[in-house]
Amino acid sequence: MARLIDKIITVFAKLKKNRVIKQTDIKLNLGAGLQVAKNWINIDGSYNAFFSHFPVFFLKKIYTFSGANKYYSKNEYIKILKENTFIHHDLKYGIPVKDNSCDFIFSSHFLEHLPHSDAAYLLKEMFRCIKKNGVVRIAVPNLEYAVNLYQKGEKENFLKFFFTETANLYEHHHYMYDFEIIENMLKKAGFRKIYKRNYQQGLVPDIEILDNRPEETLFIEAVK
Repeated sequence: MARLIDKIITVFAKLKKNRVIKQTDIKLNLGAGLQVAKNWINIDGSYNAFFSHFPVFFLKKIYTFSGANKYYSKNEYIKILKENTFIHHDLKYGIPVKDNSCDFIFSSHFLEHLPHSDAAYLLKEMFRCIKKNGVVRIAVPNLEYAVNLYQKGEKENFLKFFFTETANLYEHHHYMYDFEIIENMLKKAGFRKIYKRNYQQGLVPDIEILDNRPEETLFIEAVK
């Protein structure tokens, strides 16, 4: 069943790859999963975003296959999908909004799941979409933290950053970042003001809700 749903979702994503959201003054959450906040547009390629507009009785069925049942109750899952704005879109096709239309862009624990070239392209897309003086906030697993685990002898925990036993490709890490690596990528994308931030500190709103996994995460903000 899960494989069939994957195929259906992939076909729909391809059919809608050229869609453009005409709204402006946007707060955009890319690769959002279910870590969301009010008044943000959450773009994701998952089951959750695809089925978010379906009736509640259908969502109760999808809950079993979504993987969300590991972290959320059924009622929590349905509440998140129905009280927030989700758009299903495969971000390898770019960000489906107009140039200079976003005030803020947030992305947490998503970039590392992309091949390096796709991640570089997505950063360029963020630069295209963000307004002048708009802020992008990116959170990724911290390579420095992972290496420190290895140096302390915590080899199994270290390896979890690079390998996974799950068959779900969306959970695989394709790349890892420290501040210097991602700073250079952001500069190549066009950003000039780039800052290393602390957990729940920065210029982007709602990070007290959106930020997560503080110990293992590198937080970066970039201003256009």
